[in-house]
Amino acid sequence: MKPKAEHNYFAATGIWYILIVFWGFAPSFYLSNFFENPEPLPKHLVIHGIIFTIWIVLYAIQVLLIRFTNFQLHQQLGIFGLCILILMIPSGIFPSIYKVYAGTTTIDAAGHNVFRLVCGYILIILAFINRKKSFLHKRYMLGGMVMLMSAAIFRMSFDFNLEASQLFNKGLQVLPALLLFVFDFAWYKKLVFIDLISVIMVFAIYFFADYFWLSNLGKVLMDSLIYLFVTPFLSL
Repeated sequence: MKPKAEHNYFAATGIWYILIVFWGFAPSFYLSNFFENPEPLPKHLVIHGIIFTIWIVLYAIQVLLIRFTNFQLHQQLGIFGLCILILMIPSGIFPSIYKVYAGTTTIDAAGHNVFRLVCGYILIILAFINRKKSFLHKRYMLGGMVMLMSAAIFRMSFDFNLEASQLFNKGLQVLPALLLFVFDFAWYKKLVFIDLISVIMVFAIYFFADYFWLSNLGKVLMDSLIYLFVTPFLSL
């Protein structure tokens, strides 16, 4: 894509992700006082929500800064973003594995979330590593955002009675990456496979994660995650 068109596209994804996250979590988090919730959110979910909200807003600010060519502030905020990422890793994984510990979800259901989050974190880390290579940096970052959106999109699906539709849930999740792939092909006249990394991850997890998490190795890993992330906080 031409630089200006590319900047516009990534700026649009920032707004897109803010809308999706707000829509998905408004009833349980952002506007919970206006909805009937059976009980207040536990502290770990409040912390999770705050940290991930900061990340989503920061992503939107960063792509808008590039759109308006404020590269210096973009770089300065990148350090802050790295700090938020460090907080996101435990605060993102904890809620899923805690549900396994509490017996409110299955190992395979939590495992899907763990895999999606880990893949998202890996792509975001790759974006930081390649921060001086703007072409790779932007595409890795978008891929990371794709991986982090499944929970918000799943909650959106209930508003359309499409919670069982993988076409809606997975399709909406990978849409920004697929659009970027199409735009890149139209401009560069070649296939830019880095655009599809998150798409491959989404469907690989969907089709193959159960085989791992329902195996003995998967159970051992989940027990290890519970020991590392949950057990230290039980006494707090």
